[in-house]
Amino acid sequence: MPSTPVTITVIMAKIAIGAPLSGGEFIFSLNAEDGTQMYTASNDATGLITFPNVSFSSIGDYHYTAKEMSAPDGWERDNTVWPVDIEVYTVGDTDPDTPTTLHALVSYPNGVPTFVNKLQGATCGLFEFPELVFTSPGVYEYTLKELTPSGGGWDTDPSTIHVIVTVIDDGHGNLVATVSYPNGFPSFTNTYNADPARVIISGCKIAIGAPLPAGRFVFGLYDQNNNLISTVTNGSANEVIVPGN
Repeated sequence: MPSTPVTITVIMAKIAIGAPLSGGEFIFSLNAEDGTQMYTASNDATGLITFPNVSFSSIGDYHYTAKEMSAPDGWERDNTVWPVDIEVYTVGDTDPDTPTTLHALVSYPNGVPTFVNKLQGATCGLFEFPELVFTSPGVYEYTLKELTPSGGGWDTDPSTIHVIVTVIDDGHGNLVATVSYPNGFPSFTNTYNADPARVIISGCKIAIGAPLPAGRFVFGLYDQNNNLISTVTNGSANEVIVPGN
């Protein structure tokens, strides 16, 4: 009797550095050993990549590769080629008059395919934490905070930003992790306010032929656009300069 086809779901992960994911902006392919493109998929807003209907109708070992086909403008491409091995087998089907029931197991020789893209020309100072490793499925909640105290002219951003890591089991013994930001992509803003600098501009008024009374002359200070910004008057002088002496 012919075998009953088996259909499985193959899942992978996308990590974006520099901006949040909106879903559907990156395209991926699952390719046969000879390079034939068999299936395509895109990421969702959390970074999960799902190939939902990968089907087989006969037993055997199938060697696939996963690749990133396209990325939006402004993003670096991840050109990693990830191997994906799928074993299709039967269990206890010995009756020749009964259709063979197929089963499939997915494995990843180099780990679960995880495509990482970085935003090019970012206008902020990007930072990345070391890789986190998870050994069991679940939802893991984290917070980001700025630790540098205010000082040196800089104000510390007091924001607390929430991060959620979701780890799922694909049913084949592989864990897949994705990252999401409930309140938007983490962004900390710091304002620089230097202490003011002060100078005193002064001058001297010389009177010839008569004593110099205080306040007799007025002087103006103009900026580079010739705008008057301040006025002062002279002080008194005790010395009288006589012309010709």
